[in-house]
Amino acid sequence: MGIEIIILAAAAIFVLVRLYSVLGKQKGAPPPSFGQQSQKSEKPHPVLVHSDNDDRFDEEDESSGFEQIARADPNFTQREFLVGAKSAYEMIVRAFADGDRERLVTLLTNDVFNDYDAAIKAREESGAAPFEFMRLKNASLENGELNGSMAEVSVLFESELSNEERIILTREIWTFERDTQSRDPNWRLADVSEA
Repeated sequence: MGIEIIILAAAAIFVLVRLYSVLGKQKGAPPPSFGQQSQKSEKPHPVLVHSDNDDRFDEEDESSGFEQIARADPNFTQREFLVGAKSAYEMIVRAFADGDRERLVTLLTNDVFNDYDAAIKAREESGAAPFEFMRLKNASLENGELNGSMAEVSVLFESELSNEERIILTREIWTFERDTQSRDPNWRLADVSEA
């Protein structure tokens, strides 16, 4: 009886090891949900790990960046910010297409303005037609951070632009910033990157 149990246990271990070696190395397409974003584009929440010796959490670490910004600036709401960001996006794209530097300098940080100014100069020298704004297809908040008193909010924009030859779909992440201790309520575009 004891020998049979040992043989059965050994057989079970052998089968499990073989299954693990096959399934663990199997390659193929990821599950359908892996490459798809939900309608709300929700990101997984980080897992907080703490020592048993210190049960106290820093409230600032526990809360999201958006909550931290709202505490620093009680007038901040995600909904109103997104409405303003959409309006700013359209104004900036149109001002860039028109070469309107006076408008751009009020909407961009110095570094971004210098990049836009250089791009406008290059376009003017080459005689290329600018891409005109057609429509904003989608805009969604990506991230919010508070670094000291500086609030930064990133927005994913998907839009259609056109020039004399073609229509293109753009997907970019724009990061706006504002010093929450400043009396100036306006946010400025601080960074643009491809999504």
